[in-house]
Amino acid sequence: MPPVPEAAISATADEIREAALEQFARDGYSATSMRDIASSVGIKAASLYNHFGSKEAILWDLTLTAFEELLRGRDSAMAKLPDNPSPEDRLACFVTSHVAFHARNSNQALLVNSQLAALTKTHYRKAVAMRAQYEATLREVIEEGVAKGVFSTTDARVTTFAILQMGMAVSGWFRPAGPLTVADLCNIYVELAAKMLTPLPLKCKE
Repeated sequence: MPPVPEAAISATADEIREAALEQFARDGYSATSMRDIASSVGIKAASLYNHFGSKEAILWDLTLTAFEELLRGRDSAMAKLPDNPSPEDRLACFVTSHVAFHARNSNQALLVNSQLAALTKTHYRKAVAMRAQYEATLREVIEEGVAKGVFSTTDARVTTFAILQMGMAVSGWFRPAGPLTVADLCNIYVELAAKMLTPLPLKCKE
């Protein structure tokens, strides 16, 4: 029997990833079986193990890919800022990257935001570390802005989570065919994030 072309193996693995991503995001990891994934790509369940050793291995592959794309998008956006950017510019850049990812990759976002607990302890720790690294970027931007007097917040950590969660929710409702473009959406969310950090005017105490 002639060897299977490498391209064919890769294509099948990609089909498995796409099918699993859709089913995990739609039905949940626990409710999706290897048989379900195999059936959706037209192969036997046993054939999946030629590409992935377990269902959890598929989940980890998808989770790692999603985090890497999220971090890569952040780094690419930040790299385009001018030298010595203001906290306002850095905030706008981060929020735009964050919202755009969640608008364009709804299944990936839903997977990462809801299925981490299904990972093995080792993979879970790695995923949480990557998430913490990502969160730290926004928190540092906020803390810099507070230190420079251009932002105001009673708790930088809580505000960080609020802005992140606000953007993450986009993956659950945004539709490309709707009235807003991704650019429109990003502009709105940048404005919302900025308002959350706008210093309030001082009031005289009587």
